[in-house]
Amino acid sequence: MEPFHIYSAIAAFGYAVAAILAKQALARGAGVLRLSFVINWLFVLVFATLLWGHEGAVPWAKLHYPILTGFLFFLGQVFTFTAIRFGDVSLQTPIMGTKAVFAVLLAVLLGTEVVTLPMTLAAVVSMLGIALLGFSGDGVERVGRTLCLALLSSFFFAGSDTMVGYFASDFGVPMFLFLAMLANAFFSLGLVPFFRDSFRKMPRVAWPWILAASFVMAFQALLLNYTLATYQNVAAVNVIYTTRGLWSVLLGAIAIQLFASSSRLAAPRRIFILRLAGASLMTLAIALLFQS
Repeated sequence: MEPFHIYSAIAAFGYAVAAILAKQALARGAGVLRLSFVINWLFVLVFATLLWGHEGAVPWAKLHYPILTGFLFFLGQVFTFTAIRFGDVSLQTPIMGTKAVFAVLLAVLLGTEVVTLPMTLAAVVSMLGIALLGFSGDGVERVGRTLCLALLSSFFFAGSDTMVGYFASDFGVPMFLFLAMLANAFFSLGLVPFFRDSFRKMPRVAWPWILAASFVMAFQALLLNYTLATYQNVAAVNVIYTTRGLWSVLLGAIAIQLFASSSRLAAPRRIFILRLAGASLMTLAIALLFQS
């Protein structure tokens, strides 16, 4: 087992935990845009720890690479928290397993991958997985909205991952990741005019959940991006990271029981089984992409 297998698995579990915490923060009045803003700026502090390992001059002529990466990451963040706010974590997170599919498609467009039979099979299985998730309740409108938002999120994150995998090593991994997160934070300033209320009106009860979600999300993002940049295996890392879908279904079921006072009542057993089956198929679909 390679180190990137372990790092990717830890990041996957961390994302599922962070998504549950974020859902609780939003349920307590954090607001999608304010939560995104706080997390994006906390990312800067966490990723700044990487600068201790930076050596050499910064290639300022290539500054547009981390800026573009940060912009794609920013879009992924906004659509992620919007999907979490208006959907169900146990539905949203498995759908984001399509990020690995988008990563492979981007690799095909860049000429580093060719369409193979496993890739075709993965697409079919992925469709079945999404279909099971789509028929798992909450109504057509709610499920359709969650599907669209989660798919957009995974597309932008796939673009960000691809940028990190291709350009971070030449730029210098620590500085590239820090500048990408700094750009992400500056782009989030554009969210401020759209805040429904100021931070002063943020419910006090929401802050512990906001901070908890921010730190866990930042930690898993740091681990994931460091793994992508260091091992330069975007496809394989995303295979393992897709297991966050399984974790989200299991942890989501537990969270509903623990936070029954602030969440919906537990979903019917049929819905849980459909979502677990859908998440499992999504994981299988990604694994098929890398079978020779």
